Amino acid sequence: MALMRTKGTPRIKPPFFYGWIIVGAGAISGAFNLGSAGFATSTFLGAMQSDLGWSQTVIFGALSVRVLLGGLLGPIIGPLADHPWAPRVILPLGSIFLALSFILLRWVESPFQYYMVYGVLGSLGVAAQGSGMWQTLAIKWFVRKRAKALSWSNAGAASGPLIFPLFLTFLIGSMGWRDAWLWLGITTLIIVLPFSLLARTNPEVMNMLPDGDTPESQPSAAAPSQRPRPVEEYSFTKGEALRSRSFWILTLAMSLAVVGITGYQAHWIPYLQEQGFSLEVAASGVAVYGFFNVGGRFVWGYLAGKYNIRTMMVLQGCLATLGVIFMLFIFNPYMMVAWGVFQGLNLAGFFMLQSLATAEFFGRGHIGAIRGFMTPFANGTRAVAPLLLGFMHDWSGSYTIPFLIVVGTWIMASLAALAIKPPKMPTPKP
Repeated sequence: MALMRTKGTPRIKPPFFYGWIIVGAGAISGAFNLGSAGFATSTFLGAMQSDLGWSQTVIFGALSVRVLLGGLLGPIIGPLADHPWAPRVILPLGSIFLALSFILLRWVESPFQYYMVYGVLGSLGVAAQGSGMWQTLAIKWFVRKRAKALSWSNAGAASGPLIFPLFLTFLIGSMGWRDAWLWLGITTLIIVLPFSLLARTNPEVMNMLPDGDTPESQPSAAAPSQRPRPVEEYSFTKGEALRSRSFWILTLAMSLAVVGITGYQAHWIPYLQEQGFSLEVAASGVAVYGFFNVGGRFVWGYLAGKYNIRTMMVLQGCLATLGVIFMLFIFNPYMMVAWGVFQGLNLAGFFMLQSLATAEFFGRGHIGAIRGFMTPFANGTRAVAPLLLGFMHDWSGSYTIPFLIVVGTWIMASLAALAIKPPKMPTPKP
């Protein structure tokens, strides 16, 4: 008699824990999400302004719409990450939306078309295919090895600045900005869609346990000391998390910090060009940042496994503040490279530390719903930041005031992180 396969069991057992496939897929997707959004906008900025005559405010405004609408979808999309079937549908659809939001830019002629394609259509890709969804899955697949898993997953997103500014600069120079958008979209579809099809919500849907543990690894009477017990943790519900002070302070810290990450990053290449560097040299400077940002994820992952998460968040925020001040004093290529090294290492930590803190405080059971409720707040400031900094630049004629705003938000984010404490366990109902 043929053996019946239990529903949810993989047909072919991989030679290693399937959770690492989730981490790898999330890393590749994260590279496209980060590298092909804010960094793409800044790389295309000069060519689009020259051809279309649009201001920074118009061009970065579509990026703001993209991020803001994507964030507003967070409370809807986030909880679906907790369902057994949803990621297998949502992530492939998100990759298609993401690719189309680039491909269709080949034919835009007006700001309205640009906003509808890059802003509105792109927001669906941001919501469904964003790093938040993949990080949620990584959190669900790992407990003991969570810091290591998130380090690798975040390293993919960190490689976006390393790859895309140089790649897009080459495309723009060789075929013009319109065809460069087209081929960026085609590349996104070819690479991201297949990896999205590999998504699974958690190890339980494949009859596995977190970290690759097995039921046989639990202690037995024969050899209790030789078999490690699979690690589990208490999981707050969304309602329990929302009633905790820790949730709101953590959300505040993240919302402030994204001004100093996403909003700040979108203006690097325009700023370096204003300092007299060519597009190619500016893109190279960002690539230096990206290289050290990848390695920095592993440094922060190691530190997060040894030291208090709150302490690491405060330290990272202080170093990031110094990096922004450093950028205001870049006057030659050597200083640009030094800045790229320093800023790459310190900005590597924030989102991974925030993800680890959220999982450490609230558990993995309802992490999709909890992170989904954080998204509108963080994406609200993330959406406004590029537009605000661009407006302040247009108003003042330089990047001094915009970057001082970024310094202020990093200081406030560090103070918020200092105030975070682990939430109290909910009182059991009688």
